[in-house]
Amino acid sequence: MEPSEGYKLLAEGAARFGVTVTEEQWSRFYDYMRLLQDYNNRVNLTAIKEDPAIITKHFVDCLSIVPFIQTGGKTKTLCDIGTGAGFPGIPLKIAKPELRLILVDSLNKRLLFLEEVVRKLGLENVELVHMRAEDFGRDPRFRDSIDYSTARAVAPMNTLLELSTPPLKPGGTFIAMKGGRDEGSFESAASKLALTLDRTERFSIHVFDDDGTESAAERIVYIFKKLKPTPKAFPRKAGTPSKEPL
Repeated sequence: MEPSEGYKLLAEGAARFGVTVTEEQWSRFYDYMRLLQDYNNRVNLTAIKEDPAIITKHFVDCLSIVPFIQTGGKTKTLCDIGTGAGFPGIPLKIAKPELRLILVDSLNKRLLFLEEVVRKLGLENVELVHMRAEDFGRDPRFRDSIDYSTARAVAPMNTLLELSTPPLKPGGTFIAMKGGRDEGSFESAASKLALTLDRTERFSIHVFDDDGTESAAERIVYIFKKLKPTPKAFPRKAGTPSKEPL
């Protein structure tokens, strides 16, 4: 795909969510895409490989939550739990450079890739943390201190809530990115973790598969507010939130 075509595809997709992508930002997205494709030949980072699929299924998808992150032009801290190849954290940082970004992952090989991404793209105020989410949530440097947390994962909501909300300060926001299926009941888990569901947003994204097939991908975004500090019992020890969801 020609760079100009990629820019148009990204800009049009992002505009649907009220997000403007400048040419300078596109240059960063382009470099990010090429690094992702290069590293993916050696390290399994994503099953999505072709330009149009990466732009729509990764970049546009991540930019769809920009409207839920309000900074007022001031520095706000966002942690991306289980960031993997940097989604949604890196696209959010490109779109909103005022963010202080913390990327958390348990696999060092992913963080080595992200270290190269941060260097190549010239991103500032980005911290890479090699840690399990459970340990991150108990670390006094981060616990109850962060403005926003995000997760773009297939784990059940009850698990995501326990892993992703302990770092939030009271009044902070957790943005959970999910596919089109309803998550079912998670009210009990939210209550135990001192959370309330602020709102739910449903929408579709025009995407390309690697074979060029076009379709509409359904998305649900759940936005939680943290009411008070996380109870001391949470998160539980490593592995327990996934094995025994609240």
